[in-house]
Amino acid sequence: MNARQVVALRSAAVALGAALALGCKAKPAEIRVTPAKVTFYGPGRTQTIKFEVVDKKGRPLPGIPVAWTSDKPNTASIDGNGLVRSLAPGRATLTATAQTATGSASVEVVDVASMSVSPNRMTLVGPPGTKMALTVEIKDAKGNAANLKPKWMSGDTKIANVDANGVVASAGEGRTTIIASLGNDQSSASDVRVLHREISTFEISPLTLIIRIGETQRINATVRDASGTAIEDAALAWTSSEPKIASVSNGAVIGLARGTAVITVATSSRALTATAIVN
Repeated sequence: MNARQVVALRSAAVALGAALALGCKAKPAEIRVTPAKVTFYGPGRTQTIKFEVVDKKGRPLPGIPVAWTSDKPNTASIDGNGLVRSLAPGRATLTATAQTATGSASVEVVDVASMSVSPNRMTLVGPPGTKMALTVEIKDAKGNAANLKPKWMSGDTKIANVDANGVVASAGEGRTTIIASLGNDQSSASDVRVLHREISTFEISPLTLIIRIGETQRINATVRDASGTAIEDAALAWTSSEPKIASVSNGAVIGLARGTAVITVATSSRALTATAIVN
């Protein structure tokens, strides 16, 4: 065999090897998407979806391009890097494609426009374990109440704890923040102060309100400790016996329909009442 023949055989061997390598190159079998479900509370929110292309043995295949599509692009969009943006309330399916492999994630956009915790500040007065509930108002884009349950957390559990229903329990004296949140998109907070004092005086005025339909009047509450010092933003629970006649929120009474309602104002240890007459 001469030198020319040897070179030809070597070239053929290299070409065969390259062809075999190309033929044996792993192909995408699956696209793993994380998380598989995303919930947005309101439009204009973003979150990045992670994805990984793997072969049939589950081995990662880096560098393979992935194309993303949304079946409801007016609800949620996604770019080539997996960045999802909420656009309007509804549901959408996002699909990633690499050659013949696919992966998907579901997206839900919930109609939430605002969220507020009430009261936005309060003082829990009494021994450790004194409790008072916070309330949260969540509204959609039309101003209607949204039936959603937020997650509650305390900024400092050594000062106060909060349960899943927004009931705050005092622990040690000081200040902390109680936060209600919906995912990473919506949140509202109350500044909570804890004082280990005894309530000595609790008064409200007026005891009778005469209100027109659509009018708002306020009941003022005064809470003092044993030294006679007024306690600002003392934690109080306000309720109406007839909320369809007169509603109450943090002392503001609104006349809604003709009739009479009893407004109850309570600290953690005692309660007082006033009468609201709507005409």
